[in-house]
Amino acid sequence: MARTSAEIAAEIDEFQPVDGEWLGLDELLEELFQTDSPESALGSLFRVFERYPTDDGAGVFWGILHGVESIPGYEPHLVRSIQSNPSEFSVIMVHRLLNSGIEQVAGIDGQSLLEEVVQNQSVPEAVRTTAQRLYDKHNKST
Repeated sequence: MARTSAEIAAEIDEFQPVDGEWLGLDELLEELFQTDSPESALGSLFRVFERYPTDDGAGVFWGILHGVESIPGYEPHLVRSIQSNPSEFSVIMVHRLLNSGIEQVAGIDGQSLLEEVVQNQSVPEAVRTTAQRLYDKHNKST
């Protein structure tokens, strides 16, 4: 019997890599995106980024990013995540929206979101550096 997206989301929230092995998370993502309501797990997906703000999950985080971007209306979750616990992937997602011509992310200026991350000293330096690089990229193009 297939599990519900809520059951899978709970397991995603509990997931921790063992010895750098992320395959279990990849399998959970595959299972989640086969359900009828992957959008119900958006919070869990962003919490993965928040728990590992400077990691890429051995490439698995790109699967999260692409999966999230396929869900209509994910942007408010992105804003909440980047304002509470910014990660390299949440910063990259804002950059990707800006690159596609979307200047407002859930009603908030995308460049301002990046700037807030740059200025927040409690954010890991690697995340601030990525945010600065991407902010500069968009600032030069305006």
